[in-house]
Amino acid sequence: MTADDVRAMLRRACKDAGSQAAWADLHNLSAAYVSDVINGRRDPADAICSALGIESELTFRKSK
Repeated sequence: MTADDVRAMLRRACKDAGSQAAWADLHNLSAAYVSDVINGRRDPADAICSALGIESELTFRKSK
């Protein structure tokens, strides 16, 4: 799953909640933070992932 996949998941969750602000309120997050993640200004971090029921994982691999 990519950050863009998480953003798409967040967009759907916000739509289901009625708005970004409503979803943010449900999860004790700021609407500005949710907006920043959706619009690519910030990466989805643990708070967003946890609220979406997913975990973030950082991986590294040797380039070819």
